[in-house]
Amino acid sequence: MKPYYQSSTVTAYHCRFQEIVSELPSSLLVVSDPPYNIGFKGYDEYSDNMHDEEYIEMLAELQKFERVILCDYPIETMKYIVPALGVPSAVAAWCYNANIPNRFRLVSFYGCKPDYSRIKQPYKNPTDKRVAQLIANGSQGTNLYEWWTDIQLVKNVSEEKTNHPCPVPEALQRRIITLCANEGDVIFDPFGGSLTTSKAAQDLGFNSIACELSESYLNEGISRLAQQVSSTLPNNRLHMDAGDSPRLPSQSTLEGFTPAEQGSTPSPRQ
Repeated sequence: MKPYYQSSTVTAYHCRFQEIVSELPSSLLVVSDPPYNIGFKGYDEYSDNMHDEEYIEMLAELQKFERVILCDYPIETMKYIVPALGVPSAVAAWCYNANIPNRFRLVSFYGCKPDYSRIKQPYKNPTDKRVAQLIANGSQGTNLYEWWTDIQLVKNVSEEKTNHPCPVPEALQRRIITLCANEGDVIFDPFGGSLTTSKAAQDLGFNSIACELSESYLNEGISRLAQQVSSTLPNNRLHMDAGDSPRLPSQSTLEGFTPAEQGSTPSPRQ
């Protein structure tokens, strides 16, 4: 299938991911915020009201990939993601302020575990003698916890607000990628939306692939890719030190998979 959009860092398809999944290598790192299947009526193309069995079968297509990271509400995680993919290798909680129910979501890691040493957070008790000595010795903080309260929802007044009705923050996707991605990884978002995951991957120096049903969301996401890197990037020790500019994406080391030229289709792994 011909990509809808192709750049040196992002390949985007205007289709359901099931239409190209057989062409993709299993070594892609899947990072996604799937539709919730709760009857949400705000999408312009997708019907968020599939039969439970059909929705689970759709998510089960992701079993092909060696590493999958999905973010969803707690009940929907238990109802859909676990039946589709099994018990995750690790779980983190993203907690946020909101005037709606379900003020946290679970981030489920399959086939990989987050390396919390890659992101440092400030010490809670910097005046403690032991902590003060660590700081004096150059420590930048303690490892990130598995519950996150410093990333808020995208709201109507947010700079990154798009016409997509429920995007996740770029900061959340950057954090997930930072915790799990390795040099040369290609990120895949099967539910691309307005290309938040691809934007986050690009900011961190990774190539990405995305699928999305809505042409309007895709076009808005393509416009976002030209925006400068946010000044609020998380402390990414793998790819970026504080104050550094993001590195240019490295050539993918995926065997048998080479990013396509503009307007052509990536070659599947044989």
